Amino acid sequence: MKNTLLLLVLASTLFACSKSDSSNPSQTIITSDSSQYSGRLKVIVLDGTNGNSNINGAQVFLYPSYEDLKRNYYLNIVNTASGAADFGFILQGNYYLRAQSGNKGDTNVVQVMGQKTITRTMIVR
Repeated sequence: MKNTLLLLVLASTLFACSKSDSSNPSQTIITSDSSQYSGRLKVIVLDGTNGNSNINGAQVFLYPSYEDLKRNYYLNIVNTASGAADFGFILQGNYYLRAQSGNKGDTNVVQVMGQKTITRTMIVR
């Protein structure tokens, strides 16, 4: 009985310590270029009450539809640095923007086009 138990323990130890083949890790490979369907979106936020100077630390919200804007269901939020917010590359289409700095704000519509950089200026008052 002891020999059988010892044999089972040794066998399970051998199989539990098997080496895995990590030299060929699984990787997702993108086989089609989708860059034609995305563009870059940048937003510049200016203070309309202070001579249109750039605002640092303003929040810029990105919405996919007007209904989402009304409900405040945003896709992304970016804080401005040197008065600019960069959303990077997003899918082409129409988006709504809301910039807010304190109790001042501005709302705007932007159309992102494939393979183009769109810069929208917003003035908060």
